[in-house]
Amino acid sequence: MLPPRIGLIFKSNIINQKLAKIIINWINNKDAMYINNRNGPFYKLNIIYRGSRDGINNRSFRIRCNGRVESLVLIKVKNTNKIFGGYSSIGFSSLGCGYIVEYGYRFYNSSNNFIFSFEDSDDTQNIKISRVVKETQAIMVHKENAFSFGWGSLVMSGNGLYANNSSQSYENKLKTATVYTIEEIEVFTVNRKCEDLIS
Repeated sequence: MLPPRIGLIFKSNIINQKLAKIIINWINNKDAMYINNRNGPFYKLNIIYRGSRDGINNRSFRIRCNGRVESLVLIKVKNTNKIFGGYSSIGFSSLGCGYIVEYGYRFYNSSNNFIFSFEDSDDTQNIKISRVVKETQAIMVHKENAFSFGWGSLVMSGNGLYANNSSQSYENKLKTATVYTIEEIEVFTVNRKCEDLIS
C-alpha cells in the first residue's frame, strides 16, 4: 500500500508546513483547509533568497529573485508575531517585456497573484488573503523597491514593509498605516509536478 501523499517539500524559518499547505491551496484556488488527494500536484519550494543570509535590502533581493519565475515571498516583521507574504506567478524583478507604463512606473499583468497575512506562525483562524483585482497592475517594478504587489498593496523598500493598498490593485484586506521593519524574509521558487511522490 502506498503511504499518504505528502504533496509538499518545503523548509522555512518563518512558517511551518501547515501554513505552507494553506498557501499551496490558495495557489490552486482552493479553500485554506482543503485536503489534497493523491492525484493532486506535488510541490517543491526551493529557497532562493533569505534575508538573514543574503542581506535585507533591495539589491540583494533583486540579485537573488531575478527573472520571470513563479515565486513565493514570506516576511516576518519586528515587534510583532505577524507574518506577511505574497505569491507571484510571474516573479518580481527583471521580468522583461510585456509591461505597461502608468505614471512612470512599469506594471506587469497576472491574474493569479495574491498577498496574505497570518497573525503568527501557528495561526490558522485569523488568516487574510487578498487576491489581485487589477490584473494589469499585479506587479509594479520601480528602482526604489525590492518588490511591489500592485501600487502599494504589499511593498518592500530597503528593510521596510508597507501594506497601504493606495491604488486598490488587490482586495483591501491587509491595509494598514503601519510601516514594518523586516526581521526575516524568504523567497521560494514554486515548482509543481504531477507525478506521485513516494517516501
